[in-house]
Amino acid sequence: MLNQTSKRSGRFVGIAAAIWGLLLIYESGYTLMDKLKVAMMTNEMKTACVGRFLIDLPRDARLSYSLAFLDGFSIAAIQESKDEFEKRVNEREAAINAKKNPAGQDNMEQVTQVDINGFTGKTFVFGRTGGHVYHGEQRVEMSSVALEGYVHSNGTSFEITAEQYNPEQIGELQSVIGKLRVVEPKAIPSTPGFCFGPGMFVDPLPADWTEGVVLFVNLHDRPDIAIAFDTRAGLTRTWPTLLGRAARSDEDMPLWQKPLLKKLRVGHRTINGLNGEEVSERGTELDFTNVYSFMWELPGTENNVLLPTLTLEMSTGHTEEGNRPVTSSLGEEALVALWNRIASSIRLRPTNEGAQAGGNSPPAGPRLGDKRSAGEVCPETGWWQCDQGGNGIRVLGGQRQFLHKGQAMPQALLLPPQTLWEKIRRVQPTLEKDQATAWTLVDRRRNARANSGPSDTALPDA
Repeated sequence: MLNQTSKRSGRFVGIAAAIWGLLLIYESGYTLMDKLKVAMMTNEMKTACVGRFLIDLPRDARLSYSLAFLDGFSIAAIQESKDEFEKRVNEREAAINAKKNPAGQDNMEQVTQVDINGFTGKTFVFGRTGGHVYHGEQRVEMSSVALEGYVHSNGTSFEITAEQYNPEQIGELQSVIGKLRVVEPKAIPSTPGFCFGPGMFVDPLPADWTEGVVLFVNLHDRPDIAIAFDTRAGLTRTWPTLLGRAARSDEDMPLWQKPLLKKLRVGHRTINGLNGEEVSERGTELDFTNVYSFMWELPGTENNVLLPTLTLEMSTGHTEEGNRPVTSSLGEEALVALWNRIASSIRLRPTNEGAQAGGNSPPAGPRLGDKRSAGEVCPETGWWQCDQGGNGIRVLGGQRQFLHKGQAMPQALLLPPQTLWEKIRRVQPTLEKDQATAWTLVDRRRNARANSGPSDTALPDA
């Protein structure tokens, strides 16, 4: 009897092991197929210009730009013929004239014809409103107007609009239009300025102008995956950093939800000299559907358009109907690979500074021995020597590094000597000084050579 029971138990264990093995084989095959799909998706990439930055995306991805703004104006672009444009603008003008302003007076105050830089169109000033505020006992009268600009060039129309604008600054609308240029499809401009898909605003732009745009990305045959890349410059930051928001979210999360959320990656991540923060998560719905969220953010600075607030997001589970989340069409490892491929491509757009003033050739650039500090834009591709490290303290990537024009000069991450205990544990301590790293241009060769400088120093696994 005991032998029969043992045999039955053995058969059960064998069957369970076989099923488990088949599941592992299936899972491995599924993961391998997913990775192959991502490799095929990212084999050919296309580059998009977003603000002052570039990002690489799968060739078949569908791109749309939205929520563009400059100096308080909302910007939109429409593909249409000139006849369609003129009909639409005339109808808009008639609609404005058909109403009275809140004071019961004529709504339209000013119509201006536009003919500049290949653009034709009209601008409208209308909708004056009034009010007052008190500064102490002094009453101060206030008023605002609405501004709308409509311009067209070679099949592309642009709308530049603002509500409640200062009447004393209505000339700003003409200034904005004067900076506008058309960007041809698939073209990457070499002129310094701010891109928003079919158009751009060329430098120099006033230092106090704000700017921003969002690129939305949909992947071919994968509607459940959504990607967005957002840039905003000149805004006063009043919200916590990404890591701060993530920590607060974890604190506020109910206890029963915490086992359903797994952190895939949380921490600082530098991409092409941009020192940002990253949070990647997997969430399990109550119906056991797994959804993923990936986010990288550069906190940015208020007064430097080359270091704006940048946010890249990728999430899964979306449906066109907006119903309950669906299982991702890609597995976890494949999603991480896709995310890393896209995120690692974010970089400052290189420009021809000579194009800013209409010159035919770029300036000579900095000379050997010229210096730049961490956080500043690298002015020249070549080998740069940092002023930190030495005396047994190494620099991650080496004291002499090959940097590209347009990227942010990095802050040196120092690697002090390991103690015996740290060597045993394979832990490498790191140190970052408070003062900005100073870099000196020591070699202007345009190509990195394997034997031209020290190899990157990798951190040991903790």
